[in-house]
Amino acid sequence: MVRKKIELTDEPVDPGGQPETRTGEPLELGFFAWNIRGGMTMSKATLRNNDRERDFWKWPNSRRLVEQAEAIGFDYQVPFGRWVGSGGETDFNGAALDFLASAAATAPITSRMGLFSTCHITFKFHPLHIAKFGATIDHISNGRWGLNIVSGYQAQEMAAFGLDPISHDEAYEMAEEFTVLMKYLWTEPEPFDFEGKYYQSYGAVVEPRPTRRPRPVLMNAGMSTRGLTFGARNVDWIFTLAADLEGYRAKVDEAHSLAGKYNRSIRAATMSWVLPEATDELAQEKFEELRSEIDREALLGYARQLKGVDRWKDQESQELDDDPYAGLGREFYESYSLGFTSPQLVGSPETIAEKMRALHQEAGLESLLLCFEDPQKGLHTMEDDILPILRKMGLRR
Repeated sequence: MVRKKIELTDEPVDPGGQPETRTGEPLELGFFAWNIRGGMTMSKATLRNNDRERDFWKWPNSRRLVEQAEAIGFDYQVPFGRWVGSGGETDFNGAALDFLASAAATAPITSRMGLFSTCHITFKFHPLHIAKFGATIDHISNGRWGLNIVSGYQAQEMAAFGLDPISHDEAYEMAEEFTVLMKYLWTEPEPFDFEGKYYQSYGAVVEPRPTRRPRPVLMNAGMSTRGLTFGARNVDWIFTLAADLEGYRAKVDEAHSLAGKYNRSIRAATMSWVLPEATDELAQEKFEELRSEIDREALLGYARQLKGVDRWKDQESQELDDDPYAGLGREFYESYSLGFTSPQLVGSPETIAEKMRALHQEAGLESLLLCFEDPQKGLHTMEDDILPILRKMGLRR
């Protein structure tokens, strides 16, 4: 019997079409970065409340957080994918639960919310690895698993896998080929052959195939036009960042326009860093405390990782050491430390709800992936105070 051979073309590939992703909520909410030390808060102030603000990732804590997120209505959860932390006094992101194992672990303790994994495809995973792992988790969770496809951008993490950095555009070329092969592995019922520039597969088949039809939901964090183009051609959700509402609107419009050219649909979302207090004044006071104690050594470690300087081999960069903002500039230094440059939702429940409304209605974002400075407190505040306001606004059912 001659096996089917999959041929690459210039056109986007969606065997069987795209999966339905809508939950019925006008503004969908995700629970983000619950699996990693420090989350998105790079401040030594978190050490004073370590279990709540830094080491909430430990399974007894994070299990309860995921269960609580589902109970109060969150639509999905996404772990943050990192392989090497940034150091500093906080050991920022130095410990994390794995992206695939954590999704498998959360499947039996949840029943409704989506369960995503984040995979850096340039770190030498083969599409068959992720297709099989993902189909298994999807099977266990009854069709609730999805994949966040990341090309990988950090030189130190590439080095940890024994790899040299690759260019931005080549990473997306790899990602596209990876995604095409993975889609076929999820949809072809018989073994087939595939020969690409970066990936080859001969006689592969995945059984059981995913429960969700035609395949699991795919998303990508695309910031550049090249990233948005990859998302428009290949995935169902695009997560992006911008400096303000106008910037978000431009990114969202660009993504929809690109997807339209390929006769595909795409939905737009962003992550947000959330710091709620009873009043705006109290929230600002807490924010200033965190900002005053930014873990500079962790930022310096991150800057070295971006530049490919291996801090464990004492290859120090004097330029980075001498710069108070670690070579990143003050704006990035402060915005990355507290939220990875995402929207900072700081204030009272009313203020935070209004900021969410603006991101949805004015910027066109359909989902917010929320990371809380204190996840336990943040989820309780969402349940008791913020979600009721969002319902009155018509943003949640």
